[in-house]
Amino acid sequence: MTLEIRWIEDLLALEQEKSISQAAEIRHVTQSAFTRRIQNIENALGFQILKRYSKNIDFTEAGQVLLASSKNIQNQLTTTIKYLEKNVKNNELTVKFSVSHSLITQFFPRFIHELSTTMEDLKLEIIAANLKQGMRLLKDGSCDFLIGYCDQKTLQQLDLSFFVCHKIVEMEILPVTTLNNDGTPKYSLDQPFPLLAYSKQAYLRNCVDEVIENKLDYRTLYETDNASDLKELVLQGLGIAWLPKLLVEKEIAENKLKVVDCNQYNLFQDVYIIRREMAFSNRINYIWNTLTKQDE
Repeated sequence: MTLEIRWIEDLLALEQEKSISQAAEIRHVTQSAFTRRIQNIENALGFQILKRYSKNIDFTEAGQVLLASSKNIQNQLTTTIKYLEKNVKNNELTVKFSVSHSLITQFFPRFIHELSTTMEDLKLEIIAANLKQGMRLLKDGSCDFLIGYCDQKTLQQLDLSFFVCHKIVEMEILPVTTLNNDGTPKYSLDQPFPLLAYSKQAYLRNCVDEVIENKLDYRTLYETDNASDLKELVLQGLGIAWLPKLLVEKEIAENKLKVVDCNQYNLFQDVYIIRREMAFSNRINYIWNTLTKQDE
């Protein structure tokens, strides 16, 4: 049996219109010709894909399975075409990473260090985006890889026929404040304090809220997606912020920042790298294999 691409378009047209005559019209063939094409599909497969009634058409269980696969193939093809349109120019391919704001400055350069030393012609584009934005970019072909915080609930919502994910590391998120001249923390979680918060679109916002809401006395002074901005505000003495340990470990070692309450209010969040299940090139496969083997 030979698969014909036009079958996919015929099935999708039929599913959209629920009418052979209307499906035939949008496929630019006569009704009789379209009917023969559907019959040819059934003959080639050896089973019926349609339930035929007097006024409407519906798919059999086997037809529903075939229709779902047709939709997946169409989505993959559409994504591939968009990817090629956006990324192929002068035979050069730029590898695009969508990265959570708080992982760009410290984590990401370390994570891709091996890659940057083994691929001399590597050309990267980094897009700062929260998880929801990154997933949208990944799905429509605007980036090749997504690196960001993710939990099991979010992963279970992913279409695993379309995406592949790999846990990179568990990141510790610490509440930090600057120090007074005498070396004591400027703010404490035991007293009212100004909170330097992530914006509502940021993944870490919900994580922090779950830990501190109705437990600590604070007022939100500032909101942003960017953890580096929050760090600068903390260094200016404006409040307490929950920041990735990797982002502030240098300032902590230099006694510029202090972790507030080392245990009770610390967070641990998994960082994942995600890509589409179908790789568009050997280069994408090589990068994925290189990056995902680092922690093995």
